[in-house]
Amino acid sequence: MAIKRSNIVRVSPKSAVLTALALSLVGFAAWIVCVCLLYFGLDAAGVWDKANSVIGGVGGKQGITFGLVITTSAMLGAVVAVLNILLAPVAAIIYNASVDIFGGLRVYVRETVD
Repeated sequence: MAIKRSNIVRVSPKSAVLTALALSLVGFAAWIVCVCLLYFGLDAAGVWDKANSVIGGVGGKQGITFGLVITTSAMLGAVVAVLNILLAPVAAIIYNASVDIFGGLRVYVRETVD
């Protein structure tokens, strides 16, 4: 079993954007699934009925619906995904600049043979 030491001295901003794009899409899908599960769990517990009765009691016309929750969470998730994609090349450029000062990221890889 050999241990190989290598340093990461440069990260391409293009690869950072592509990686951030893929991870943001997967994270967005997971976010929507989690919001759906949470909404239906709270609906089964009767939370939304009580919240809507409180909203109606103070004179509100619109209650909390599935469409409202999904739309709001999708907009929030899209904003976070776009920010991640836009900030990924900035992070790569900052990392590349700091490598000159601090020497990069040292990674140890253990190779095993099965």
